[in-house]
Amino acid sequence: MLSNISSGVLDRLTQNYAQVHGRIVFPLTIFGILTSIVTIAVLNQKTFRTPTNLILQHVAFFDTIVLISYHIFSLYFYIIHEPNPFVGQSIFWPRFAIFHSIVGLTAHTIALWLTCLLAIIRYIIISKPKKIVVSFTHVTILTWIFVLTICLLMIPNYLLWSVVSQPAHKYFPQKYNENSTETVFWVSSTTGGPLERISFGILAICFKILPVFILIVFSVLLILNIHHARRLRERLRRYSGVSSSSSRLKRELRTTTMLVFITLFTVLVEFPQGLLFIAIGIDKDFFVLYSKLGDIWDITSIGSSFITFVMYCSMSQQFRMEMYELILPKCLTTVFNIKTHNNDIPNGISLQHRSTITHTMVISPGTIRTPHDL
Repeated sequence: MLSNISSGVLDRLTQNYAQVHGRIVFPLTIFGILTSIVTIAVLNQKTFRTPTNLILQHVAFFDTIVLISYHIFSLYFYIIHEPNPFVGQSIFWPRFAIFHSIVGLTAHTIALWLTCLLAIIRYIIISKPKKIVVSFTHVTILTWIFVLTICLLMIPNYLLWSVVSQPAHKYFPQKYNENSTETVFWVSSTTGGPLERISFGILAICFKILPVFILIVFSVLLILNIHHARRLRERLRRYSGVSSSSSRLKRELRTTTMLVFITLFTVLVEFPQGLLFIAIGIDKDFFVLYSKLGDIWDITSIGSSFITFVMYCSMSQQFRMEMYELILPKCLTTVFNIKTHNNDIPNGISLQHRSTITHTMVISPGTIRTPHDL
């Protein structure tokens, strides 16, 4: 009885939320697309052209694919039509629903595994900075290996779904009686059996639980490594009496902190889905529960797509300055006195006017905008 009550409460909750889901997600996807494009543009500036930032560019690119696909999906299925719009519609949109699911899941998984790659490379760079050098070529090759591997592992899922035509009363008995001639184009698994279990097993282990485990492990290793480096610096400063610059350590701490936040959010979003996928592989009845929570999974995945942009802006002054310089007109930066150059590096060279009349240029101490990790 208790399970029936819980099921009824969940049904009402999901049905009520479905009525507003599209109007919540639609502006979020627009915001996410814009922030992803800005992130790619900023990280492509000379100041941020490093191998690890190249990984972040790829993550933002695949997040953009997810957001564009879901933007179209939410517009049609949740705003133009009701949350169950398959009745009386052409076969194109159910096929698009399958396309959206496949492309969105593939791009999201690639972005997740690239985040794992970022954690691994950050750990290698910090723990063995002089022994191992990571180049742009290494990152590009590894990125394409991840992309191809994930696409290959997704093949069972690509083959699993198809569009079927069924009488409308079978899915919506409260709206249509058995004499109704309305038909429904519905998304259904084509095979069931072993392929279905293999597909959900791969989704659960390879695309949810394993990347979460890797992120947790390497985030913990990064934190321990940073604290060990800080103790060594403090010990060296105490015994030598020389105060060394801590800007690099602060930048490493900031990057590690951002990665830890991303890891925590990823664990909250991906791990429960991974457990449900395992349950679905064992008992198909769990798919009903997963379907009822589908809108919740979607909005958390969309949130994870642009939460990194919020962290970049809040934790990196250099990112903010580059963003201002990129998207704001110069007149606004002058009016609001927004500085768009970093003056933390004192021994650089910059150009300045000697006179407002002759406009001749002289070389004076200034800044060198050397590339560095976010």
